[in-house]
Amino acid sequence: MKLASVLTFYATVSTAFLLPERYFDIGVNKIRSLKVGELNFLHTTDTHGWLGSHLVQPDFDADWGDFISFVDLFKKNRLTNKQDLLVIDTGDKRDGNGLSDATSPSGIATTALFNEQDYDLLTLGNHELYNPANTEVEYYSTAMSHKFKNKYVCSNVDFVKEDGTIVPFGNKYLYLETPKNKIRILTLSFIFHFQKANQRARVTSPIEEIMTRDWFKEMLERHPENELDMLLIFGHVPITDHENHELEQVHEYLRKFYPNIIIQYFGGHSHIRDFVILDDKSSCLQSGRYSETVGFLSIDNVKSEKPSFFRRYINFSKRSFKFHSHAKSLDTHKGKHVSSKVECLRKSLGLNKVIGFVSKTYYMAARQIDSEENVYHMLVNKVLPRLKPDIDISSVSRFITINTGAVRYDLFKGPFTKDSEYIVLPFPNKWLYLEVPLYLAMQVEEYLNHRPSIASLGPPQSFALSRPDSCPLVNDPSLSEGYVTRDDFGCNGDDTPRNSQNTYKIPSVVQLREILPSTQPNDNVHFIFYSFVQSDIIQALNSLLIENNITDKAYDATDCKAYGGKSTQELLRDYIHESTEGYLT
Repeated sequence: MKLASVLTFYATVSTAFLLPERYFDIGVNKIRSLKVGELNFLHTTDTHGWLGSHLVQPDFDADWGDFISFVDLFKKNRLTNKQDLLVIDTGDKRDGNGLSDATSPSGIATTALFNEQDYDLLTLGNHELYNPANTEVEYYSTAMSHKFKNKYVCSNVDFVKEDGTIVPFGNKYLYLETPKNKIRILTLSFIFHFQKANQRARVTSPIEEIMTRDWFKEMLERHPENELDMLLIFGHVPITDHENHELEQVHEYLRKFYPNIIIQYFGGHSHIRDFVILDDKSSCLQSGRYSETVGFLSIDNVKSEKPSFFRRYINFSKRSFKFHSHAKSLDTHKGKHVSSKVECLRKSLGLNKVIGFVSKTYYMAARQIDSEENVYHMLVNKVLPRLKPDIDISSVSRFITINTGAVRYDLFKGPFTKDSEYIVLPFPNKWLYLEVPLYLAMQVEEYLNHRPSIASLGPPQSFALSRPDSCPLVNDPSLSEGYVTRDDFGCNGDDTPRNSQNTYKIPSVVQLREILPSTQPNDNVHFIFYSFVQSDIIQALNSLLIENNITDKAYDATDCKAYGGKSTQELLRDYIHESTEGYLT
């Protein structure tokens, strides 16, 4: 069978047939139901442009139009006249999918689609703050939009206008009352201690600094505890944070002024499903990543001394959406319209174009770093050696180092499309290099992976934050691998039962070493890296110089030179395409 014919087949056939049949052998009776309460929440976070569903993962086969239909049908079919619902998002809406990243500026089209959902409260994440264009889109298209101007909250970020004027990025806080039960709620929203914002944004950090500001003190005076039923704190902050404990510090401070009412938190950023109890009137919910999860929380007896909480992690699937909304179909007029827009955008960007075929799945963390099925192992051994620079390297040893956070998702078996490139490696990269002695180059990888913790190098810490008291192993032949979440309420939070999937720690960086036999310890080699991690590489080298008792040398940005060559995304594309030719012939 010719290559073109095979690729056409894989581009047109339903992707369901690329997966084992057992993925679909899951009866509706195996979905865990949810408990609707007096006050209910649906929560999304870290969607990263995934508005078009996961085409090769049936567990997450719903698109944004299906989600819109689900919310509308849930309101219609599940809520009584004594039950309120708030829909919340906590940021990071770009960088991770072709729908958002193949446009210029990134997210310009998906922002309009995202905003079709009728959120009651929303805010930003760090991926809205990396470059000026993204920040402008977020501010003008969402925070200041007619639809969300009175629903957008960001307590510790300001926007810098072109003339230098500094204004709040939305509202510093909001007061609201729920329509049915008249629950009085004061809302605040924070982003974590983020230090890489572009010049169009100002982040006040650490978060405790906000609590010294005049507006915060005025808010406390204007909204005393006896005039509230609840504080609602939502934002782009991990709810489990073993290093910085930011939400815990916020909670400790707020309890001084609001000791007797519910304080409910919604978090994000670390890409995990998580639920934490802070005290008998306070819980925290975090709802995963990449449109894989809709978090559900209900609270009963809101105004009593003993409120009760219930949580569920809903799979972002048509099956789960229909089940929980008590609907036979998700075909609402608005939902279908948005689904059509998503598909039109996908086609207009050429995201369905098939480049090659991936013969097996490569995992970020479900396989060990040295496994043939690990995506980093594949990149180091198959992709990075293809880097050809603009300079002569024939007689120079080289080290190519990439931060693991550059990879954002597993590479699944099946058609490799233009969209796949953005899903696995969404960020453009420019290669730089330094000339350093071999003995020093040999120490950098170990330094970055085992010495100081540099959170910006690795992927969001989905796995490092896993709980030590893990759930019992699930190994049911009728189930596929997937989320088995452990949180403060136990192991039954996921709405869809799955077999346990092992996860392994991801290092901060991985490295290809090509050392010529004649290279001596003091000979210079080319140490190659992304421009994004330049400051981290320089800091590591200078620290190692001191450790090696070398005090007459130090590296700085002027020592870094352009290396040239294709981006990792382009190198992966070439590798898959050429591997496909060989695989099929």
